[in-house]
Order: sequence, then C-alpha cells, then structure tokens
Amino acid sequence: MGTGIARLARLARHARLGAGWALTVALALALTGCQSLPGGGAGSPPTDDDVPSGTPTESGAPTEPAAPGAPVLQVSRSGGFVPMGYDFSAVPELTVYADGRAIVPGPQILIYPGPLLPNLQVVQLSEADVGALVDAARDADLLGAAPDYGLPNVTDLPTTYVTLTVDGRSYLHAAYALGFVEGEGTTQDDGLPAGGSGLTDEQAAARISLTELIDAANALVAARGSSTPYAIEAFGVLAQPIDLAVEGAASPDAQVMPWPLDATLADLADTAECTVIDGAAARTLLGALGSARQATLFEQDDDTYSVWFRPLLPHEDGCEDLGVGG
Repeated sequence: MGTGIARLARLARHARLGAGWALTVALALALTGCQSLPGGGAGSPPTDDDVPSGTPTESGAPTEPAAPGAPVLQVSRSGGFVPMGYDFSAVPELTVYADGRAIVPGPQILIYPGPLLPNLQVVQLSEADVGALVDAARDADLLGAAPDYGLPNVTDLPTTYVTLTVDGRSYLHAAYALGFVEGEGTTQDDGLPAGGSGLTDEQAAARISLTELIDAANALVAARGSSTPYAIEAFGVLAQPIDLAVEGAASPDAQVMPWPLDATLADLADTAECTVIDGAAARTLLGALGSARQATLFEQDDDTYSVWFRPLLPHEDGCEDLGVGG
C-alpha cells in the first residue's frame, strides 16, 4: 500500500477511535442524565456512452478546465445487468468536495420494495482529510493517464468510475467488474492470471491500487461519524408510459400513486429525455415521494407511468451533468 493511501487509512483509524470515545462519553452522560427520569457492462469495456455524471469523456485524460465546483473525488458504479432506469436514478456512492463536504447514501429501512429516494447524508471532512485524499491519489499515480485496468472474464457486472479533480484538471478511471474477480493480483506457476480472470499482473495491480483508494476514502468518511441529511433541491426525471395490466402481472408489489405536479407525465415521456424539476415543484415532489417505493408507479389522466428520479448534487445544474442529455 502506498504511503499516501496508508496515511489515509491511519486517518480513518484515528477517526474511528475518536468517534468511539465520543460515543462512550455521550452514552455515559446520557445514562447519568436518565437516572433522575422516570421510566437505524456486461462483458464489454465501458464506452463514452456509459460514463456517469460529471466525468470527462476519455478514461484518464485530463480536462482543462474542470467543471466549476467539480468534486475532488467521486465514485460511482453503472452498467451490468440492472433494471431500466436503475443507472439513471443511482446516486454516486461517494462525492467529496473541496470544502470537505462528503455526500453518501445513508442506511435505508429494511422493507421491500425499498424507499424510492435514497437517504443522502452529508459528512463534513477536515481540510487535512481532503488533503490526504489528494495525496493518496497522487501517491497511487492516479492523477494522470489511467492505467490499463483490463477486462475480466465475467459478464453482466457494473463498471466502477473514479473521478478525481485536482488543480483544475479532472481524471477518470474506469474499471469493469472491480472487486468481483477472485484472486486479482495473483498468478499461477505458468504465469497466467489465477482463476482464469483474464488479467495480467499489471492490470490486477492497477485494480488493487484503485480499490485501496476507494476503500480508504470510504473508511475515512464513515469514521467521521456524525452526518446531516442532504437537502434535495432539484431532480432529474425520466418517465415512460406502461401497460398497467402487463406491469401489474409482472410486479405484484407495484403501488400506484397520483402524479403530484402540474407538469404532465405525457409530455415528460414524449421527450424520452431527462427533465429537471426544481424550485417549488421539487419541494412538492419531495413531499409526495416520502411514501413512495422502488416499485411505485404514477398515474395521471387515466394513464400509468414508470418514473425515475435522480436527486441533483451541489455541482449538478441540469441533465447534461447526469450524462443523459435533455
């Protein structure tokens, strides 16, 4: 493990220790107080069309200048064998901004189908934390042209995208089936990759280095502990009409809700593109979607639609930032 990533891992360990001590003190105080009271790409390399929100269009190529307000680090996964609309509505698993804000999907309640909207949380990192992330990326040689991450002999799995933005330049790393290949980094006696993965030693080493950065960054954010809910102010929305009889037979868990906005679903579906909903309409939508589930359908003027919602992050102004046009 490189020195930069090792330092990042140490920060995470120290943060976990600090969080544990703070929790112990808080529990002790709470118990003391309570004494006087009564009584939770399938099989092919990623292409430019697969690239998710906010990423440059060529793997590892620096862009100049970077998009205004672009995150220092963003990790997302897309592609593979997933239902329609899944990739569009999926929020990146980690987004870290220069001011230390880290936005991550938080825990969800254990129900099926699950809530429609993600439980986005904001964790505040320190300036030193952000600096450690940058140092770790530089130490791992990720602030330059991307290495060859190879194409493992597995199918229908997602591609992991890591975008780093430092000193006005953005760098994209795309690794198909990252973390799904057993024995990455090892070889057999005959020099061939272990387990028939189809990876060379160099490709496996590059994948391990990328994974170490992701794991260390996630550990650091998790170790910081306290978080606040992310205030969703706008959505990207996609809609598609469906035959309720067919959909109902295929998805018995589907719930049908009335569409809460004046904007017509027929118009949204006709465009076949993403539409941004913000302002008062976004606040109305946010309130209505509180009880919606992942299998929820929406009804308007006696027609039924599948609708997908993608909360916009602070650096995303419109659908073009989601890589879907519109």
